Amino acid sequence: MMSDLDFNAMEQKALGALRLKLGVKARDLPRAMKRAGRRLPKDAHRAAGVMIAAQAQAGHPKLARMVDGLAVDAAAARLHEHLAKIDPKERRKDIILSMLGAQAFNILAVIALVVGLLHWRDLL
Repeated sequence: MMSDLDFNAMEQKALGALRLKLGVKARDLPRAMKRAGRRLPKDAHRAAGVMIAAQAQAGHPKLARMVDGLAVDAAAARLHEHLAKIDPKERRKDIILSMLGAQAFNILAVIALVVGLLHWRDLL
């Protein structure tokens, strides 16, 4: 049986990793996972769900005995495994390059439309 301190330590460790890797700022794990959204795979969300459910069960005296500590530890390990794969610098670089690519496409599309309009109006 795990104590409240163990759950709080696991939650704080997961929140720290989410803050470091994804820049998610939240006070508790459910909000942090909601803010992480689609940046994490479904398996990581399921693992966090196991941790959240176990923490809720641990708050109730009779349900606390039913918490499977090994499953919670495995879920925490899966969540940290997914977070360990994320490189914040690479993620930031990909976001910047994606925005620059979209802007370049938009500029080329506007130029093509202007040239098409000029050709259509026989000004070119």
